[in-house]
Amino acid sequence: MPAITATAPAQASEPLEAVPAKPEHTIGQLTTGELARERSRLEGALRRPFSEDVKALLRRRLDAVLVEQDERRRKRQADTAAAKAAFAAESADRAARAAREADG
Repeated sequence: MPAITATAPAQASEPLEAVPAKPEHTIGQLTTGELARERSRLEGALRRPFSEDVKALLRRRLDAVLVEQDERRRKRQADTAAAKAAFAAESADRAARAAREADG
């Protein structure tokens, strides 16, 4: 008959003082999802009882993530505005062409 052993409840896999590891790639190389997860990990780590030196390091890493997210948001907005302008110009050209064909 096999022995039944009691197991302890699952504990956090990292000790309280474990600092989140830096991502394998630079911030600019992370996908949007990876960037969001890194932001979440860093925000969570800043709520833990680390020394001020460690918190300063985490804040700098978080600031870099926030800057990258902001740059990507601005680029998306600029790309969207450019696409809308190009679509509007194309629509105006089509309307002008249709009007010329109707007159001619």
